[in-house]
Order: sequence, then C-alpha cells, then structure tokens
Amino acid sequence: MSAPTEGLAFQAFGRATRVRRTVPLRRIVMGLACAVSLSLCLIVSAILIVNARQAVQEETESAFRLAHEAVVRRLPPSHGGRDTMTEAIGLAEEIDGLRHVSARILDPEGQPLQHRAHGQLRSEASAPQWFSALMTPPLVEALVPITHYPNVLGMLRVAADPTDEIAEVWGDFSIILPVLFLAGLAMVGLAFLMTTLLTRRLQSVQAAMAQMQDGRLSVRAPDDRLTEFADLAAGVNALASHLQAEQAENDLLQARLIGSSEAERSRIALDLHDEMGPQLFALRAAVSHAQAMTADLPERPAALDETLDAIAGHALEVQRSARTAINDLRPMLLGEASLAELLAELVTGFRDVASETRVVLDVDPEVEGSSPGELAELSIYRFARESVLNAMRHGRATVVRVSLDTMPDEPGQIVVRVTDNGKGPQSGTGRPTPGFGQIGIEDRARALGATYLPPWRDNRLTHTELRMPRPCKLR
Repeated sequence: MSAPTEGLAFQAFGRATRVRRTVPLRRIVMGLACAVSLSLCLIVSAILIVNARQAVQEETESAFRLAHEAVVRRLPPSHGGRDTMTEAIGLAEEIDGLRHVSARILDPEGQPLQHRAHGQLRSEASAPQWFSALMTPPLVEALVPITHYPNVLGMLRVAADPTDEIAEVWGDFSIILPVLFLAGLAMVGLAFLMTTLLTRRLQSVQAAMAQMQDGRLSVRAPDDRLTEFADLAAGVNALASHLQAEQAENDLLQARLIGSSEAERSRIALDLHDEMGPQLFALRAAVSHAQAMTADLPERPAALDETLDAIAGHALEVQRSARTAINDLRPMLLGEASLAELLAELVTGFRDVASETRVVLDVDPEVEGSSPGELAELSIYRFARESVLNAMRHGRATVVRVSLDTMPDEPGQIVVRVTDNGKGPQSGTGRPTPGFGQIGIEDRARALGATYLPPWRDNRLTHTELRMPRPCKLR
C-alpha cells in the first residue's frame, strides 16, 4: 500500500472512530429482556395452543366414534311395528346430552325438527369467539337415516362438538396466560434491577476515575462484594497508586529542579552584579572624566561631544538592562526585605513602565513582615509579576489590584490574588490553553505544596490566586 493510500485509510478510520456512537448498557439489557420475554410468551402460548388443539381434536373424534357406534347399534329397524321416529328422538336427546358430541333430528329436506336440549347450558360456559375459532378442529359428522319401511322419516345427524372441551381449555388458558405474562414482566423487572445495580456500581467507579483524572489521585474506587467489580476497583486503585507514586516522584524531581534552577539563577545574577557592575561603573566614570577633560579645551569638535554623550547614554542603558536582567533572575530585595516590601517594589516598577494602568497593592497587616521562605517569596513574586503582565498585555486592563492576605479558615496559608478589569477568559468557554508562564506557576505551586487557581471571571472582573502554605518547604 502506498503512502497516500495509507494516509487516506487512516483518515477514514479516524472519521469512523469519531462518528461511532455508543449505546447504554441498560438500553441493551432492557431491550433483550423485553424481546426474550415476549418471545417466550409467544412460543409457550403457541405450544400450548397447538397441543390443546390436538387434544381437543382427539377427544372430540373419540367421543364422536362412540356416539356414532351407539346410534348405529341402537336405532330401531325400519320394520317390526315400532315407533322409529319417537325412539330416534329419544336416542338423539340422550346422545346430545353427552360431552363432546351433538345429535339432532333432520327432516328429509335437511331442516332440524327439534332444538338442542343442552344448548343453553353449553353457551353459558363457552369460551370467547376468537379462542373458539382458534381451537375448533375440522368438522366431523355423520348422517344416519331414520326409516319406517318403506318411507324415510328423516335423518339423525351425529357430529363432534368441541364446545365443552374448548371451554375447559379456555379455563386453563385464562390462568396460564396471566401467569406467563407476569413471569415475563418479572423477568423484565429483574433485568431492570440488575442493570440499575450494575450501572450504579459502574458509576461509582467512573466517578472515582473522573476525580483521578482531575488530579486527585488520593481518591480510591469503592470496594464491592461482587468479584468482577472488586477486581475492577482493585485495578483502578492500583493504577491510581502507581500514578500517585509517579506524580510524587515527578514533584520531587521538579522541586529539586526548581531548587537547582534558583541556585543557578542566583549565581548568574551574582556574577552579573559582581562582574558587570564594576565594569559599567568604571565605563561611566571614564566617560564622565573624558567629558570633563574635553570641556576645558578651547576648541573642541562638536562630533566629540556627541560621541561622548552617546557613549554615556549607551552605558546608562546597558547598566539599566543589566539591573533588569539581574532583577529577573533574582529580585534585588529578596532575602533583605519582607514579602510586602518585595511586592511594593514590583508594583512601583509597573507604575513606572505602564503609567496608563493603575496598579494597587493591598497587604493584610497579619501577613506584613512575615516570611514564608525564600523560595515561596520568589514564587509569589513571579506569580504576581506574571499575572499583572498578562492583565496588561492580553486583558488590556486599566486597573489591577494585587492583594496579600491569609485564608480565614486556614490561617497558615498566604493568599495572593490578582484582580483586574480586563477582558480575561470568556465565561462558559472552558479553561483556555495555559501559556508557558501559567505552566511554570503550576509546576512551582505543585512542587511547593501550594494551590494555583487559574484565571476565572466573576462580576465582570478577572481573578487568579496562589495559595501558599506557611512555612513552605519543598516536597
């Protein structure tokens, strides 16, 4: 297969995977339970009807054969001076009173000469018409002539009558069918209960997995008495324990990396301060000395003054850039001033470089003068600087407030909140993709055991927080 063909195949597979729909387990189980129950009811009903129809046919045919034999044997002969019609009528009434058969006297034209003696009783106990039509077998009858030599007086009609047998079968069916329906309903109810039990236990495991996905790896799936769910929960918990151990190891490595990184940044800042500082000071002093010497010359070229002024200006800019770089690597007041003073110096710097934005600092007196540790102070400083810069650059904020406070319910935590009136993230669109600055803040917060809350909107303002434990130690 060529490369373009493989690409098209993978694209088609990806589209098929994306559009694949899932079906709830409860819908499948309930559908199968209803289908099986309905099929079972229909199959059992069909079997019962077929067997009952065959039994009705055999029973009525057997009764018909006995009744026909009795008529043939007991019907008086056509000679001998006996009243054949009267005896035939008595015989017909006697046979008609038997079960599963009927007997009637017909005239030579085939019209009945008398009504059935037991027709009313049989109609009162008859089955519904649809059931009788379903259970009635093919008609079996015989006509025996009634003669009085040399005349034919009529016919004695003997026929199989399944009415009584069908009524008995209907009595049984009126009990069996409701029981069968209730059994199917019980099967559906049992399936519903089982699926409810299974889905609830699956949902408890899914809820634990959702919390683990959110980063709370200390959550564990509940144990269960069912072996399969107990094994599933044990597997999920084992995976969570493994991930928790891996995260703890990563946090430890991150903490060591942060410590070594800060040490390296401090060393670089110290080297810049110790090496470039004296050289830049000497350069500016030499330029000032040259300017003083050329000032006494009676005729000095104008280009020389411009060159010396340019050198002095560039030296000053290099010195400022060096100070900015040193302050980025390690704030100048870190370790020498309190956290409140460190943030005050940061806010003052923002006011100088962005006069169109009002930056305000609020410090709780309980926090002022406290020191959560050098790494914590540095993390708070960089969090505040990154958040204020984001509010200015991306949010176009005109007012930014930096507050330093403690948690009311947890006095051991220092809360740094940055609030601005800029655009911020749009509500309802989910959390935006974090930038490198926010990723760095999250890594530092996790390594220091702090809690970082990414920007969110509330009352037309954008808020972001860093909650730092006090005292703070690397994990």
